[in-house]
Amino acid sequence: MAINRVEIKDFLVFKGDFAMDFCPGVNVLIGSNGTGKTTLLKVLYWATEFANKSLLDKDKLQLNRTANDLYIIPFFLWDYFGGRNELYNDKDDSDFISTICVSRSAASDEILPELKVKVSKNLNKIQINIVDPSQINAFNLLAWCNKKISSTFIPAAEMLSHSRGFLALNRERPIPFDKTEVDIISKAELEPTREITHNAKIVLKKLSSEIDGIVLFDGKDFYVEKTNGDKVLFSFEASGFRKLGLLWKLLRNGLLESDTILFWDEPENSLNPELVPVLVDILLELAKNGVQIFVATHDYNVARYFDARKDRSVLVKFHNLMKTATGIECASAAKYLEVPNNLLEKASEDLFDAVVDSAMEGHGDEI
Repeated sequence: MAINRVEIKDFLVFKGDFAMDFCPGVNVLIGSNGTGKTTLLKVLYWATEFANKSLLDKDKLQLNRTANDLYIIPFFLWDYFGGRNELYNDKDDSDFISTICVSRSAASDEILPELKVKVSKNLNKIQINIVDPSQINAFNLLAWCNKKISSTFIPAAEMLSHSRGFLALNRERPIPFDKTEVDIISKAELEPTREITHNAKIVLKKLSSEIDGIVLFDGKDFYVEKTNGDKVLFSFEASGFRKLGLLWKLLRNGLLESDTILFWDEPENSLNPELVPVLVDILLELAKNGVQIFVATHDYNVARYFDARKDRSVLVKFHNLMKTATGIECASAAKYLEVPNNLLEKASEDLFDAVVDSAMEGHGDEI
């Protein structure tokens, strides 16, 4: 089960109508700053988090009397916008200027509902409508919730080094952290699964080899237990190894199995270039095992390696988000070199030209 499409209208940087289709394998988002890559990942993460809510959450859900609408105070939007949204039941939606629609697909012929969100001009009112033409009553419209989607969002900021007391503080006091930064600590602190699947064992072995150990949580801190028995606090570990270590812990906790989704914002942060192909190979392996992956990156090597290392067993799609006079547009391609208006490629070519010019400087008389 995977996300196959998103439609957005006038939401934050997405002015006007915006639509984007995804593949069930690896989706690589590129584009200049301010084109909405991170926002898009968060929108999709909101939708998957909402799929894990239940009708039993009486304080979060309220059914409208009609059979077509379901109005909700979604906890993930509530947190993201600082608790400013309110329940909205007025049928006059003239105040709403933003809409988001997220669609899912399944390997079977099962018809799945769409999640539609409306956001008001000042971001203080949220309306969610779950639409499924195959369903005939309001309770069945909760199929989006009942069809659980396990997803994980890895933010650009490294968070496990700051985990001691973080969740307790977050429960008691408002702290200026994005919900994705809180969620990743919560998910990393989960207990490891009792059984490890065959596919997980393969990837865990690769990750352990790179970090020379395993990642453990003692109830207060994360640390890496090295193969020689040494224990290194996560904050003292090399920053690149922390990224691989986090991936190891999420996989060991059972969060990156088949039919799960991984969102990763700028995985190249603090990662030595020599580890980029290692990371790409591991993500491609996860995709082969049934994990749908979304990566937002500014790094030429990350994007290029996904194209160079992929094989026929996993789909990879590149999405270039671009600013235009009418808003954000997306151009997608199955091959990196076929992506139009690719600024990563242009930056690489500009660097090559600069190196050639520098090498030729002072040798004009010899030519």
